[in-house]
Amino acid sequence: MTASKALFRATRSETRADVTDRAAREIIDAEAAARNQRIARLRSLRLQGEAAARDVPKAKPAAKARKKAS
Repeated sequence: MTASKALFRATRSETRADVTDRAAREIIDAEAAARNQRIARLRSLRLQGEAAARDVPKAKPAAKARKKAS
């Protein structure tokens, strides 16, 4: 085996590290995608609720009776 082949040859531990890294990145990406979907759904519901609250006219508070000055 020449020195150049030995230099660029992947070792068994590097391959395991690559597999672990890839698996971890896939899990993290899947969690991020699920989180983004959940955030988008909740944002949509919040905006719908805020729009509905704006459309409903607010009830005016009852006028307080004034006391007569004696």
